[in-house]
Amino acid sequence: MASIAINQARKVYSGNVTALHGIDLAVEPGELMVLVGPSGCGKSTLLRMIAGLETITSGTIAIDGRVVNTVEPAARDIAMVFQNYALYPHMSVRGNLEYGLKNRGVGKQDRQALVAEAARILELEPYLERRPAALSGGQRQRVAMGRAIVRKPRAFLFDEPLSNLDAKLRGQMRVEIRRLQKALDTTAIYVTHDQLEAMTLADRLVVMNGGNIEQVGTPTELYERPRTTFVARFIGSPGMNLLNSAALAAQGFRLPDFLPQSGCTIGIRPEDILLDDETEPGLALNGRVEAVEILGKESLVYLALGGMEDLVTVRAVGSRWHTGATATLHLPYAHLHLFDTDSGERFDAR
Repeated sequence: MASIAINQARKVYSGNVTALHGIDLAVEPGELMVLVGPSGCGKSTLLRMIAGLETITSGTIAIDGRVVNTVEPAARDIAMVFQNYALYPHMSVRGNLEYGLKNRGVGKQDRQALVAEAARILELEPYLERRPAALSGGQRQRVAMGRAIVRKPRAFLFDEPLSNLDAKLRGQMRVEIRRLQKALDTTAIYVTHDQLEAMTLADRLVVMNGGNIEQVGTPTELYERPRTTFVARFIGSPGMNLLNSAALAAQGFRLPDFLPQSGCTIGIRPEDILLDDETEPGLALNGRVEAVEILGKESLVYLALGGMEDLVTVRAVGSRWHTGATATLHLPYAHLHLFDTDSGERFDAR
């Protein structure tokens, strides 16, 4: 298991395009850390810098205390799994698993033992003599992971490895990757743009935006206490509702006295809003149902508030609401998140 320490890491491309703005991050031994954020936020660039596939402009990257800024990728003793599998189509599964070991001069007996162990862990034993074309997408991804496992690296790097799979298979593979990482007791950094994938896999999450880190913490910490409106919107499915207090006041809604007099952004999760239910003290808003998505026992109800541009999303039990109906939204004070409207940063005014 390796520790990975990143200190003030910057990446600037030609034309003075800055992809990363002084990243500080510490990955603990045995931790599965997930980097998540929208396309272009810098997460894959950071992963490739750790792997040595991208040069670092300034700052340091250290593995187990050793600065590796100028160390070749092969000498960093880490393995990377890509989204496109990167398998050799003319080789069998066994050949793909053995290839890197042969290049490193590992003897035949040791190679066979390592391949057998990886095939057992990944349940690939029935497929060792097949070529990649005869495998499903999930099986190919397991072979790609197997090529990393046989090397017994100090850390694994995953670059959106499930993005080519369908939704059902992605769910299965998330469980497999999590189980595998814990069974191998290894350090792993995982990049994805899918916040659900991030929430279910991570020991800790790193939310990135525009080449910066917005917040680092456990999935629960980021969900229950987002530090910025960006994190509040990005984490959660659907994301947090954000309402401008000044706009609400302008529409005649009565706001509680504890809100900042200068105005703020009020956040609340869709599942925390009560429809036509005043069982908890809270802010009452009248709305009109614009759309309903039935999810079985639950529904997502989208409501418009008079004069407000953004719809409010409510996760409600049952399916009794319909388009055109009116409803009273109760926002319990205990579940409100308050953010500075200008900076987007969280502050506590309750």
